[in-house]
Amino acid sequence: MPRGQDVPQEDVPGTVTGARRALADAVRFVRDAGTAEALARVPRAPAGLARHLEFTHAALAVTGDVRDVVDALVGLGVAVHAPGEAHVVRGRVEGCPRGLEVAVLPGPAADGHRLVFTATTEDDVLLRGLHATLLDAGLRPDGGHHDGDATSLRFRGPTDVELRLPGPRPALLARHVGPPDRPQRAMLDLMTGAWRTRAVAAVAELGVADLLADGPRTTADLAARTGALESRLHRLLAFLAALGVFHRDGDRWSLTDVGAMLRRDAEGSQRDLARIYGGLFYRSFTGLEHTVRAGGSAFEHVHGVRPFEHFAANPADARLFEGAMAAGTSFLDLVPRLLDLPERGTVVDVGGGDGRLLGAVLGAGPGLRGIVFDRPHVVCAGRRVLDELGCGDRAEVVAGDFFHDPVPAGADLYLLSRIMHDWADESCSVILRNVRAAMPRGAVLALVERPIREDRPSSLPLAFNVHMMVNTVEGGERTTEQHRNLLAANGLTLEDVRDLPLDMAVLVARATG
Repeated sequence: MPRGQDVPQEDVPGTVTGARRALADAVRFVRDAGTAEALARVPRAPAGLARHLEFTHAALAVTGDVRDVVDALVGLGVAVHAPGEAHVVRGRVEGCPRGLEVAVLPGPAADGHRLVFTATTEDDVLLRGLHATLLDAGLRPDGGHHDGDATSLRFRGPTDVELRLPGPRPALLARHVGPPDRPQRAMLDLMTGAWRTRAVAAVAELGVADLLADGPRTTADLAARTGALESRLHRLLAFLAALGVFHRDGDRWSLTDVGAMLRRDAEGSQRDLARIYGGLFYRSFTGLEHTVRAGGSAFEHVHGVRPFEHFAANPADARLFEGAMAAGTSFLDLVPRLLDLPERGTVVDVGGGDGRLLGAVLGAGPGLRGIVFDRPHVVCAGRRVLDELGCGDRAEVVAGDFFHDPVPAGADLYLLSRIMHDWADESCSVILRNVRAAMPRGAVLALVERPIREDRPSSLPLAFNVHMMVNTVEGGERTTEQHRNLLAANGLTLEDVRDLPLDMAVLVARATG
C-alpha cells in the first residue's frame, strides 16, 4: 500500500494522526487498486503473475485504541466486523469486493502492512511456480498455516505478501515453512560458506573444468591428469556435484552450466575469480574483524602491504588479478544499449583501462569518436584492444591521472566504469569535479556501478560492499541515494538508473549549472 500521502486529519476521526493516515491510505488502496496495481507494489514480481492471482484484501498494523480504529474505519466507509480477541478488526470496504484487516497494537508506533493474494488456480504445478516466482523476486518465507479452507503462505520483503492457496497444500506449506531445524540449518549453511569457496577454488586450480570440456570422465582419470589422490578428489567432486557444479553419473563426472564457468575458454570465464576469491582475497578475510574494529584495509593487515603494492611485487598475483577483473566485464557489452547515444559526437572513458568498454560503445555508435583516458602504464594496451575491436581509427588514447590531470574536455558522453567503488567520498569528489570541469552544459556522465538498492533486495551488492572494505584501502559500494548526493555535490544530477546483470547498473547523470 502507498505510504506518506497527505490525508487531512478530519478525514479519519477518532485516532492518532499516524494511524489515521495509514488507515485512510489502506482503505483508498483497497478500494481503487486491482490485482495488477497491487502486484506492482511488490518489487521485482513479474506482472504476468496477475493472470493467476486475485488481490483479495490488505492487512495493516497500527497503534491506537480499538474503539477509535473501529470508528475511523466506519467513517471511511468500511463495514466492520466485531474485533476479535487479538484486537484484529476486519471489514469489507464499501463499493469493492476486497476487505481490510487491521491489527491494533499497544505500545510504540507500529508500522506494517501486507497484501493478500488468492491463487485462481488449483493446478499444483502452477501453484509451485507462483511460490518459486515470489521467492525469485527477493521475498523471504515468513511462516504459513492451513486454516481448513485454504493454505496461507506469508512472505516478507519491502512489501509483505500473503499468498492464499485453495485447499490443503501440505507439501508446499512444508517447503515454505521449512523443517523444524531450519534456523540451525540456515546458520550452519552460513558458517560453512568458506568450505564452498575453497572447494570451488581447488577445482579451479586443478583445472578440472577444462578436463571435462570434451565430455564426462571418471574420478581415476581426473586424478591421474591432475596429480590428485583419487579417493580425496572423489569427496571434493561429490560435494561440488551436490552444489550444482558437476553432474554425477556413478563415478563419472561432467559439467553443469555453472561448472562450465570454470573453464579457461568459457565466455566470461570465472576461473581466475574463483582462484583469487578462494586464495589471496580469501586470506584477506581473516582480517575482517580487525578492519571492523580498527578500520583500515584488512588486506594490508593480513599481507603487510596495500593491494597494488602487493601486485607490483608479485607478478603472478597481478596476472591473476587482471584475469579476475576481466571475468567481471562480460556485462560491459550490454552497456551501450542502455545509453542514449548520439549519432555523432565524442565519448571519453575516464579510467577506461584497456578500452574494452569504449570499444563496445563505439561499435554501437558508428558515427562516434572516442578517447580512453587513464594512467600511462594502464592505457598502453588500449591502442591494441581498440584496433582489435575494429574502432582504432575512431579512437585515441590519452595518458593522464584523473586525480591530477585535466580530463579531455568538450565531449558529449563521459564514462566512469567501476571507478567510484574504489574510493571514499572525498576522493570521488576530486574525480567528479575533474570530470565535471571537462563537461559542457548538458553533457552526460554514465557511471557503471553495483548500487545498493532498497527497491531491489539482493545480498550481492551488500557482499561486495564488505569485500571492498576488506580488499581495498578506501572502497565500498554506495546506495542509489548516496550516489545521487555525491553527484549533486559536484554539479551533476542523477536522472536514471538502468539495470545490468549481476545487480550492476548504469547511473545516468547530467551536467548542471
